[in-house]
Amino acid sequence: MGEQRVRLRPVTETDLLDYVKWLNDAEVTAFTLREFPGLTLEAEREWFARKTAPDSQDRPFAIEVDGLLIGQCQLHVEESGQTAFYGIVIGDKTAWGRGYGTAATREAVRIGFEEMGLQRIWLNVGSHNPRGIRCYEKVGFRREGVMRRARLKRGQWIDVVVMAILREEWEADQCSNS
Repeated sequence: MGEQRVRLRPVTETDLLDYVKWLNDAEVTAFTLREFPGLTLEAEREWFARKTAPDSQDRPFAIEVDGLLIGQCQLHVEESGQTAFYGIVIGDKTAWGRGYGTAATREAVRIGFEEMGLQRIWLNVGSHNPRGIRCYEKVGFRREGVMRRARLKRGQWIDVVVMAILREEWEADQCSNS
């Protein structure tokens, strides 16, 4: 769908105003596992400084479609340097349902394995987010388990699905798609 039109680029300070707007929008964060009540530009600047510091292994990406910022994703590299936790938000609601999240996730996974040398990329997704689960499955993530009633989200306990993709699974998928 939107595969060729999606581009990941480094986050810049000018992206932060959009991030604050998106993360303070209850509709945008309905399917995230975290809430960001009253997120400020100053807090986002602090996040940006940590993520772009010379000693940070994390890789935050701005997601663009046809040159327009629509979201953000990142690989949070763990202590071993071999595994990373993945997160994504498509903040521009006009971009929802167009395959851009899947395309961005596919590209982030490629970068993680090809450029960063990761062995495993994993994530948590709420069971109340079937669209997100389908996106991750399309990219090759597999369910590893369910943490029951693991997160209180807007007054409701939700189950959290743990998913991951291993380097060899991704490589096998690349070979079968060639």
